[in-house]
Amino acid sequence: MALGLMFGGSATAQTQKRASDLTLNDIFSSPNAAAAQAVSFSAGPNNIRFVLDRSQPRVVLLRFDGDPEVWALTSQWGPRGDEFLRNDIGEVIIRITTLGGVTIYGPLGTNGGLASSEGKAKTLSAPARSEGTLQATLEKALRWFDKFSSRSIRVEASGALPPALVYEALERAAQGMSRAPRGYFGRPERRVKLIRVQRSFDRPSVRWQSGILTIGVVPGSGYAGRPSSAAVLLALTKGN
Repeated sequence: MALGLMFGGSATAQTQKRASDLTLNDIFSSPNAAAAQAVSFSAGPNNIRFVLDRSQPRVVLLRFDGDPEVWALTSQWGPRGDEFLRNDIGEVIIRITTLGGVTIYGPLGTNGGLASSEGKAKTLSAPARSEGTLQATLEKALRWFDKFSSRSIRVEASGALPPALVYEALERAAQGMSRAPRGYFGRPERRVKLIRVQRSFDRPSVRWQSGILTIGVVPGSGYAGRPSSAAVLLALTKGN
């Protein structure tokens, strides 16, 4: 479903705009050196909130309140000057018009409604450093996957990966699996036996074959260095 977001009318030159009246052009393209890199929005009757963050050089980050996932979106420009922000499986998540209007196609299935800017927000920092070892990270992640199989699912990591990146990749894998239809992994050919996280040297990847879910990650790329939950779900359910 699409969630259409539009912003309030313009103010006179003598009147300072309220935060709720600012467009993305006002906030992100201000000539002021202190212009915001991250902006908070609220939308619809359920007061859905999200943060859009342009502090990174190659991606735009998006996070909905109440959802731990940070989406790393790439920008494409349309023939009319509109900007389209896509996730890592090519879905358009946000459309921004030249006039500052925004349409968000949410992975959370929101019903749509008007939204307003709530002003500057904190940037979405890189995945937090893990306080434990890689082995401790793997053991902690195991409990996420217990509900998907009556048998134990193994997890492993290779390539001298940072524990924080492994944790982030496994959390997205669990989130993607949780969005599969109920009972989806009950059939023998769909049972996940092993989740392997390994180093990828060009771009994140996810592959599902013969009961093994292989996740390729790129250290040093922040949230753009691992596949999204949508990519995990697509790999697991494509063709089934």
